[in-house]
Amino acid sequence: MNKALIGVLGGSCCVLVIFFIVFMATSFSKVEQGEWCLKYNWWSESVDKTAKTQPGVIMVGMGNSLIRFPSVQKYVYFRKFDGTMTRTKGDAFEPPIACRTKDGLTVQLELEFTYKLLAPNLYDLYMLTGPSGYIMPLVHVSNGVIDNLATTFTAREFYGNRTLVATQFKDALAQTLRTDLFIELQNLMLQPAHFPTNYSSSISKTQAQRQDIEVAEQEKKTIVIQKQTQLQQATELAKRSVIQAEGEAQKVTLDNAASVAQFRYRQQKEAEGYAQAMAYFTQSNAGTAIEDFLNYLKVKALKEHDANKTAVSLTPLV
Repeated sequence: MNKALIGVLGGSCCVLVIFFIVFMATSFSKVEQGEWCLKYNWWSESVDKTAKTQPGVIMVGMGNSLIRFPSVQKYVYFRKFDGTMTRTKGDAFEPPIACRTKDGLTVQLELEFTYKLLAPNLYDLYMLTGPSGYIMPLVHVSNGVIDNLATTFTAREFYGNRTLVATQFKDALAQTLRTDLFIELQNLMLQPAHFPTNYSSSISKTQAQRQDIEVAEQEKKTIVIQKQTQLQQATELAKRSVIQAEGEAQKVTLDNAASVAQFRYRQQKEAEGYAQAMAYFTQSNAGTAIEDFLNYLKVKALKEHDANKTAVSLTPLV
């Protein structure tokens, strides 16, 4: 009896140990680095609304599991692939988007964009796309947005103003993904569009001619700058010549004024001296004052005259 009881107890313990091991093994899961998770409750067939965003081991309960989403930036490619690109979970690789331009020309668009899921919206995203995942809805929505928007641009705009086209693609796609799929668009890069062969050849010629025009315009700007520099130099030289001429004219004017002033001063002093001499002769003898003054002038003139230039008049003897 005791042996039977011991056997039953031993078997029960083994069952409990096995159950405990299975319980522990199935009740814990790990949130990896670079991912967010939603907990799926197997017993109630429901999903928790709050995402698990911290990496590490967490208890999910027996039979429950984690629905995993990338927490890092992922890529969607609409490109021609050579098979060398590394494919990671969350990335999408699709062929170029075939569409038509506003003027009816067929075009193959190659582009790529990066996106990021939003932790607060993971539950809404899962309830919208279901267990099959959000990748295919993301691809189909993106394809539709780009295809529809491409019809608003002409072929010329695709090769002549690709930056504007890419900006409008990004704005429209970002709005749609945020509203319809709760996904945040990070960046979009549009590659050169692929047109039919004949049109591509015309594009190449047009671009070459446009480049020639740009080179000619740049050369024209360079020549204009050179001529403007020469004109400025000539203008400055003319200004300097005018300044020098004005300075020379002022110098001559000042020299003449000084000479005139000096001459007038000398004449004034001579006149004052003659007046004093005349007054002296008048005071000495008023009757002969004029004659005496004239004799004074003759004597003064002879004294100031150069003796080497004196001419003597001789009277011939008869």
